[in-house]
Amino acid sequence: MLEKVKGLFRRDEGQTGGDRPSARLVDALKVLAVASPELAERAVAYVHRGEGPEVLLELEALRGGDVEALLGRPGQSGVYSWTTPAQDDRLKAAVPGWTSAKAVTARSNLYTLSDSVTVPELVRLGRVLSAVSSEVDRERASDPRWLTTLVNDMSRRANERRHGQKGKGAPDRWTPDLLVALAVEGGVPEADAPAVVLRELFERPASAGWASRHLGPALLGDPAREFVVAHLDIATRVLPGVSAAGRGELVALVAADPAATETFAPLLAVLAADTSKAVREAAVAALVPLPPARQRELLAPLLTSLPASRLGAVVTRLAQVDGGLAALEEAAERSTGARATLLRDTVERARVLEAAQEDEPELDVPPFEPLPETVLGDEFVRAARAAIDTALERARADQAAHAGKKDDDGWPRWRRLTVEQDLKELPGITDDDLRVFAAFLSGTSTRRPGGVVMRRLSAPGVFSRLPGITLLHRLRLQGNEGRGRSERFGWYRLHEGDLLDVDLRVLDEALQRVGRDDAGALVDELYFSTWWATDTVTPEHAWPYYAGHLDRLAAALDDRERTYGSAKPARALAVLAQLPQVPRRFLPRLTELALGEGRTYRATAQAALSTHPGVRGLAEQGLGSGRSEVRRSAAEWLARLGDVDAVPALRAALDKERSEVVRAALLTALEALGEDISADLAPEALLAEATKGLRAKKPVSMAWFDLDALPAARWAADGSPVDPTVLRWWVVLAVKLKDPSGAGLLERYLSLLQEEDRARLGSHVLAAWVAQDTRNPSPQESDAYATAGAQLRYDQYQAWAKRSPEHYSVEASKSLEDHHRDLYREHQATYVGSAVKDKGLLALTVAMPGAELAATFQRYAKAHVGRRSQTEALVHALAANGQPAAIQELLAVSRRFRQATVQETAQRLAGELAERRGWTADQLADRTVQTAGFEDDGLLHLDLGSREYVGRITPAFTLELTSDAGKVVKALPAPRAQDDPELVAAAKKQLTASRKELKAVVALQTQRLYEAMCVGRTWTASEWQEYLLGHPVMSRLVERLVWVENPGTEGARPFRPDGGALVDADDEDVELGAESTVGLAHAVLLGPEATAAWTAHLADYEVAPLFAQLDVTTPDVPAGATAIDDHKGWFSDSFSIRGRATKRGYSRSQAEDAGWFSAYTKAFTSAGIVVQIEFTGSFVPEENIPAAVTALTFERTGRGSGRGTARIADLPPVLVAEAYRDYVAVAEAGSFDPGWERKSQW
Repeated sequence: MLEKVKGLFRRDEGQTGGDRPSARLVDALKVLAVASPELAERAVAYVHRGEGPEVLLELEALRGGDVEALLGRPGQSGVYSWTTPAQDDRLKAAVPGWTSAKAVTARSNLYTLSDSVTVPELVRLGRVLSAVSSEVDRERASDPRWLTTLVNDMSRRANERRHGQKGKGAPDRWTPDLLVALAVEGGVPEADAPAVVLRELFERPASAGWASRHLGPALLGDPAREFVVAHLDIATRVLPGVSAAGRGELVALVAADPAATETFAPLLAVLAADTSKAVREAAVAALVPLPPARQRELLAPLLTSLPASRLGAVVTRLAQVDGGLAALEEAAERSTGARATLLRDTVERARVLEAAQEDEPELDVPPFEPLPETVLGDEFVRAARAAIDTALERARADQAAHAGKKDDDGWPRWRRLTVEQDLKELPGITDDDLRVFAAFLSGTSTRRPGGVVMRRLSAPGVFSRLPGITLLHRLRLQGNEGRGRSERFGWYRLHEGDLLDVDLRVLDEALQRVGRDDAGALVDELYFSTWWATDTVTPEHAWPYYAGHLDRLAAALDDRERTYGSAKPARALAVLAQLPQVPRRFLPRLTELALGEGRTYRATAQAALSTHPGVRGLAEQGLGSGRSEVRRSAAEWLARLGDVDAVPALRAALDKERSEVVRAALLTALEALGEDISADLAPEALLAEATKGLRAKKPVSMAWFDLDALPAARWAADGSPVDPTVLRWWVVLAVKLKDPSGAGLLERYLSLLQEEDRARLGSHVLAAWVAQDTRNPSPQESDAYATAGAQLRYDQYQAWAKRSPEHYSVEASKSLEDHHRDLYREHQATYVGSAVKDKGLLALTVAMPGAELAATFQRYAKAHVGRRSQTEALVHALAANGQPAAIQELLAVSRRFRQATVQETAQRLAGELAERRGWTADQLADRTVQTAGFEDDGLLHLDLGSREYVGRITPAFTLELTSDAGKVVKALPAPRAQDDPELVAAAKKQLTASRKELKAVVALQTQRLYEAMCVGRTWTASEWQEYLLGHPVMSRLVERLVWVENPGTEGARPFRPDGGALVDADDEDVELGAESTVGLAHAVLLGPEATAAWTAHLADYEVAPLFAQLDVTTPDVPAGATAIDDHKGWFSDSFSIRGRATKRGYSRSQAEDAGWFSAYTKAFTSAGIVVQIEFTGSFVPEENIPAAVTALTFERTGRGSGRGTARIADLPPVLVAEAYRDYVAVAEAGSFDPGWERKSQW
């Protein structure tokens, strides 16, 4: 074999010009001329003929210097390598016209082996590359360093080719057999060479990540699998010693060929006992194709030989195999301790579920309708013709506008090349070409359109605007592009609205119809992959398909990869939760997830099992687990199940439970199931519980909290004082529970206190938590920091400015005192404390005043932008508090917040809160608007004891205060002798709170009403009258707007509230029907005549509209358009654009690389839409630079299938009109400038 391999690489003297080295070899080592031209020549001679091996010693002296960097750091496996400008300059001086990139390409070309190269030459090249490499990834003392260097370098270059860089693909000649030949040639004994090569194939860097994954593709595949088979005994002995990442790749290679599983069974059995959990699980999963008896034979011995901590995957698999439970029972009888507990628990869980459902019913799957064929006719051809002609006209106009201009004179090279290509290709597209394209999409012809037509008309901005296009047309188009590997299928191109959220059986059938023989793999990719979208297809549309493909569903559930874009277990669990009943084959894996030590999928696995007849027994069995976390989870699960028959099991568990955290969960579950726990909540019982709990060690993270400073409290039942020990324990318990929501037992505990005491406790804890989390250094600490660093920073900038004055001259001009001041200020802004580990303390804010909690959140979120986790914990506290002010703040965050994850959390919590109360999120917002203390008569009554002052809402929405004599005053007077001091104090406090709250309510609700108008929200007549017109503050806002009864219908009737009545534009009374709906009016909906009438009506009555409704219309946009750009090129500057955009409620878009952003956005959360006013862009931190507005676009938000750029025709017309108004207003910061592209800085 070795001679055969070597024969493939013997030099053909006639072809290579005698004994001269190949040009590729010379080019590959030209970089060495940076050290000396003579050194480069001697290195080539050494590699070519083996002359002068002492050159290697000279090369070793160059490690870590210019040569290694310019060679692309051949010993490293990561994809990144870099050189400095100085190194590049030195290379150009040594070898004119040569670059590091060219050297790497030359070496990459050499590795194709398409030029004559011998095995000895490759060995010596490896020695040269190893000599100059200061670091060699995957280096092992047992194996040749030069071979590892050579393989690293070859694999890296092959990966670059594989990803589309210049050159041919990874060559077939780089096989394990070639590596054996190289190893033997390099001095490895022939008997040892297979072991060396196996390690070379599967060893991975210690920090293996995505950057080093290219090591596999160059060499792994069928040849590697065959090599392992040929040397199976050696592989079984050697490969368990490679890195976990390498062992994982070995299992993946084996699992890719299920037919060969028996061959690899001994190796897989060894890996099933691996120290790595991921490897163990993958190896066990790879054994699935074997017969049950063979699986038992391989896995059963591990039940008693492996440590109990490594048995999870083995036990779960045996529980699924016929006869496996008997093997588990037998092993349990011979085991003790944790092993026996694990085995017995697994058997008992399986028996519980089996007893509850002896017969497995068939899955009842509803029928589905395939996508209908739709023939695209003349209308489609005409539209396609128009699209081609428009593009051609634009190209001709662009060429004319830039005639005579160079690439750097407002005529970007990329744009010029695009125009030239358009002018070359577009004129040749005929109507016959378009008809062929239409017939191909319609399925009436198998004739493929020409490449130019296909490429031009399939572009997303063109294709989506063509009339008559259906999902089937899109699938047919996409299905015939990039044939072959399923990952090339462009699902992302079909990601428009909820287009793909259909029954997966429909997509599978359609894919087969359009000629895809890999339809199943494509459907799996769509549903299970998340790298480009999440939840594209809802589980409701997925389960009927996977009910017929349970093997693939099981494989997804067992998927152990932890890679970006893979959420297979979670998605599989979502499908299982939708099935009418869970098939028996899934039960062992589901029970492992539901009651196992891992928390990632615990809740979703429990949800998937919730419909099984034996679920309560399974959850009860979890109460006896040896792990406290599992017992707590089981108690919470039983509470969610709501089965009162679980009470005896919960009581029994409570009687013997020692963990305070678990006891809390058990008590919460008992009360949730209707059990009376008053005896457990008696002061004596709580004191005993607290005394016992405080004996244990407190969480280290809360050492900062002063338990002795807690405010005193009284029991609500009798007013007697609460023992401080109880309060101290509740604080410690809150930290241990780690749940800032306060749901369950802590909320129940707090309810036992008097209202003002529980409010005081919550305020105290919140203030302490915030103070700890935002603690900054003392002035003395910051001064010491600045003193220590000022001279160093001064010296650094002086040195850097000498090398790059254009970058560092400003900083270098600063004095030592300036740098001291900068360092002091920077240090003062740092945090020296954090309370995020003690976020559970926020559970105690559940009963504090909602307004105080909301105000604290506002201040914290504004001042501490980077504290995302803490902000999210405070959002949980807002939701748990449940008071109107807290809910309104929660809703405000859910609608608009700078951090997307925090906003998503608020949206989820608001939705859950509304669902618990039986409302929608909008209804929740309506029902929790604060009154600012105003009563139903619209007045704020302030009782001083002997007299009453009254507050009114002015037309400017401020609070006007009048005395008992009817005189307008600015503040409450000093108390009289006959006034009640307590009432006076309460009145002053109320007045201050009312003024502040009124301002906040007016601002927030005005914003809500404006969004409601834009998105077309409607209310039932009764809800509108009760929660808007009948609200003391909302009614004042409502009166300043025009409304419509039954909007969007023929009987739509505009009206306005006026002095307790509803009137139309002619002053006629309007009476809302009992079944009517009410929405906000807008010029787009009213039409010109009604708009004019209402404009006159408001002017006659001198009504100042709350916001404009009647002075804007929808712009004209082409059918299918996704952007409005009629003000593209309106030129001003970045600060003017920013000022106008932010004034209209827009905020900067997400900054990208280097702080770059190019849009201002406004979110309309209730509609899931973000408006984007795009411009030429700027950097953060901002400087005022020339800039121009470009386009107005609309993005659908969320993680589901609707995400992406929306078509304007699919949007609420009022939203489009209002966004267009903003777009024009921002553009009008300047005016159109034909040279805007050239003048804009970016």
